[in-house]
Amino acid sequence: MSENYFWGVDCGSTVIKVALLDQNKNLIHSAKGKSLFPLIDHVRKVMEAPGFPFSPFDGEDERGMPIVKKNHRVITTGYGRSHIPFADKKLTEIKAHFMGVQAQVQESDAYTIIDIGGQDSKIISVKDGAIFKFVLNRKCAAGTGAFIEELAHRLDINLQDLPNIAQGSDKKITLNSFCTVFAVSEMIKVLVSGEKLENLVKALYDSVVRRILEMGSIETDLVVFSGGVLNYHSQILKAIFEEKLQGKQFSLAPNTQFCGALGAALFGIS
Repeated sequence: MSENYFWGVDCGSTVIKVALLDQNKNLIHSAKGKSLFPLIDHVRKVMEAPGFPFSPFDGEDERGMPIVKKNHRVITTGYGRSHIPFADKKLTEIKAHFMGVQAQVQESDAYTIIDIGGQDSKIISVKDGAIFKFVLNRKCAAGTGAFIEELAHRLDINLQDLPNIAQGSDKKITLNSFCTVFAVSEMIKVLVSGEKLENLVKALYDSVVRRILEMGSIETDLVVFSGGVLNYHSQILKAIFEEKLQGKQFSLAPNTQFCGALGAALFGIS
């Protein structure tokens, strides 16, 4: 009998993440690409990216839709999870990130997952190996990757340079505007007044953390980070969280950006 394979596809608002597991829950390979349109075409492109040992597809039907091989299962999650018609199942982002983190950190007691995505952020409380409660941000870019990316664009700074710039901060300032539109105007006023760029960028990160913490209280001693934003901005964000939540332990989940995709694939096995 052929071995079965499980593809977790996390269709985020900005990035598509794919993780391939075998039936023994071993990670074979993972890959990512931009969330562009038509979404199906770009999901397929990532699933057939170099590094995967094989394609999950066996031709196309009369409509041009990919046909998934019989021993392959595709489970979708994320922003575009309902728009992949060849998927076998779909999974909420909350459960996908929980399953992806839980399988890697193997914490059986209580901990909290903080996931900062491109368009939304989540706080997931875990107790005795199960989701106890969760909260999502309001329909606003504040406290998300989109907020950081937009402000970096308006400052004409490469996104990957922001953490190093923030490390040069020598003064604490506060951005009072959480809305991206108003925050841009506030940033311009701050810079015109002569404030250092390093202090402004640090304030940008501070505002993201404050927005996350306003979503709900962190009641556990252990906090585990997941998601793409924390994958690329972990050092500066972790430091700010540690400052604001003193006495708590913080860790970065393995395969941080792929936690949702891993959780989706694991759901297919379970």
